[in-house]
Amino acid sequence: MKKDGKYRFSLQFSSDTPENMQIGELLERLGNKKSRVIISALTEYLQKHPQLSEESCKIEIRATGYDWEKVEEFIRKLIDEKLSSAYISNEIGTESEKIDKESLEEDVAKMLENINLF
Repeated sequence: MKKDGKYRFSLQFSSDTPENMQIGELLERLGNKKSRVIISALTEYLQKHPQLSEESCKIEIRATGYDWEKVEEFIRKLIDEKLSSAYISNEIGTESEKIDKESLEEDVAKMLENINLF
């Protein structure tokens, strides 16, 4: 809101992610000097993303800060469940039909090493 030649804003966000907590603590320490840091940070951001200054620009906010350990744990659990059910269903088949679980685990490990490509 602009009033008397000054802009006034209220900012509130949760402390449910490490990123939010880090920024919240920084803003707390800045006290009444928050404006300078916010203006500097947003100016630098706008220089890197000039399209945001255009009125026709649609702004889309995406959450960041995934806990990659939890993502990896979830993927491993999901794959283990699928492998277990597939291996059990294939036990009645021939040896060539059985799933090579060790080979699949190596493939999964390689995939998880490159998860940032997804």
